[in-house]
Amino acid sequence: MSRRKGEQPIPKILDTFSSDHPVAHAIRTGSNWFGAWQRQKCIPYVKLSRLTGIPSQRFAAIEYGDRVSGAELEALARAWSVSAADLRASIPSPDIVID
Repeated sequence: MSRRKGEQPIPKILDTFSSDHPVAHAIRTGSNWFGAWQRQKCIPYVKLSRLTGIPSQRFAAIEYGDRVSGAELEALARAWSVSAADLRASIPSPDIVID
């Protein structure tokens, strides 16, 4: 999105995860947590990889249920404009995150 010269950038507000969030509904209806967030935020894998420093191939592994490190989780949270705690709360099994 372009803006005029001198205009202030639009501030990014953190998304708040709750039981009535669209991602929570997607997870309840069978989506993987990573896929649900990715479809909600609509960031192409190439750009997501650039923003997070995580290789694109790693996203497929996470989508298929691989464990995710705390650093990866924090990088994804920054890219998706959500707090790391809310992102962690959206993951159904705490065993998925390794610190």
